[in-house]
Amino acid sequence: MTFPPADDLDAVAAALAALRALEADPDAVAVADAGASGLSEAQLLARSLAAIGAVRAAVERVALRRIAALDRAGGLDPATDPVRAGGHGDIGSFLAEVWRTSLPSARQLCAVARATAPQYSLHGEELPPVFPELAVALLGVPDDPDFDAESETDVPAAPSVSTDQAAVIIRELGKTGDGCSLEQRHIGERLLVEHAPALTVEQVRRAAIQLRDRLDEDGTEPREQIQRRRRSLTITTTRDGMTRIDWRLDAESAGHVVPQITAYVSRDFHDKRNGRNTGDGHDVGDSGDTGDGHDVGDSRATADARNASAGSTGVRFEDPEPGPTDTPAMEETRSMAQLRSDGAVEVFRHRAGCTSGATSPPVTMIVRVGLDQLRSGKGAAEIDEVPSPVSGATARRLAADANLIPMVLGRDSEVLDLGRKQRLFSPAQKHALAERDGGCAWTGCPHPPSYTQAHHIRWWDRDTGPTDLKNGILLCSHHHHRVHDDGWDIQVREHIPWFTPPAHLDPTRTPRKGGRIRLPDKAPP
Repeated sequence: MTFPPADDLDAVAAALAALRALEADPDAVAVADAGASGLSEAQLLARSLAAIGAVRAAVERVALRRIAALDRAGGLDPATDPVRAGGHGDIGSFLAEVWRTSLPSARQLCAVARATAPQYSLHGEELPPVFPELAVALLGVPDDPDFDAESETDVPAAPSVSTDQAAVIIRELGKTGDGCSLEQRHIGERLLVEHAPALTVEQVRRAAIQLRDRLDEDGTEPREQIQRRRRSLTITTTRDGMTRIDWRLDAESAGHVVPQITAYVSRDFHDKRNGRNTGDGHDVGDSGDTGDGHDVGDSRATADARNASAGSTGVRFEDPEPGPTDTPAMEETRSMAQLRSDGAVEVFRHRAGCTSGATSPPVTMIVRVGLDQLRSGKGAAEIDEVPSPVSGATARRLAADANLIPMVLGRDSEVLDLGRKQRLFSPAQKHALAERDGGCAWTGCPHPPSYTQAHHIRWWDRDTGPTDLKNGILLCSHHHHRVHDDGWDIQVREHIPWFTPPAHLDPTRTPRKGGRIRLPDKAPP
């Protein structure tokens, strides 16, 4: 047999040639790409790693095709199958040995190869892959009927999805039940492939889980019941005297716990950076209270009613304009894991010392559910900061125990466009931005709304930008500074933020899609 197809190796050769050209004459590459001579050592190394990534992707494309071909060839002629002859139970075991990689990694690559390779009927007729959209994204299978595989100029496009991302999509969408049609799954697959280039593997996993549960509404409740049965908390003492707590929570329980810890982490981190402290060892949030129903002193002269209102709705935002303080800013030396630990301890410490009756929770649980799901109790709903969905029945029960804040903004006299009348964004605007952006809108950033600032796309001072929704975007502190310091451009088109890098970071200045993934409100018909 002949290896399929030769243009795969041409793509590897082209990627290697680009890498060699970059490292042999970086100045020439810089002039060709950006019209400027000279690259710093760090810039050269970054471009070299990007070029190596292209080589790796091209090699993986070759590997996927060869794995699928070996899988089919071995099945056709078991007597000459090197996998079985070598004593291996499957190709994954064979690859783990010859590549000296882990067995799970090798088997994952094999699973991707099978899911994106053509299928064959009992009569040898070639059929479409199980995941056709991933086949196009990974293997460059062309949609153009005039594509010529033998042509030197017709080369499949570079993979737009990594094999790790593809494995996640295959695994999660493969869990959909009989209630999800093949067409619906392909629509979901296409949506995930569209967003994957701007996401990390973990973000693709979360999006795939959410989409899986929207496509397979009948499966949400059984999965929720399994989670509840698996909940547990174990307390052990380690050899060095530390106490170890292993806590496994179902999605609903996590919705009560995670946002509270996040609120403390956000408050402590940002207030330490801005130098705000109550003087009694407890930093305060930007709203002038801790959010737990107990007011504390604020280092600023007055508590801004704007932020107090925002705190009452449960979504906390960092104040981009901290007021004057006599306390110098302090560098935060704790890791995120330590901040979360301190936040959890603070929650229990407050609970132990609280002598008042029932008080408002520090953070309101934000549940996103469609009106149809809320009415029927079927389908799935989402809790902010919790990756796993809950059932529509759980959302109805939570709604019965809570005051609802409908996500229909702009009514009840809430003004969402303030023009030049007010510099800082209002609570209503911030909630509208949180619904649009889902947290930090930067491409691939996982930070929730509580870690963000409302940023003027057209700057208030420099560009006389208005305080309007179309001119606002949520960014975490780090990416807020990246926009200001590095010269990124931001545009919001059809309610979707796009980030255009400066030429010194990306000579092509290709816009990158930001914001949250917009999944369908219900399964496609």
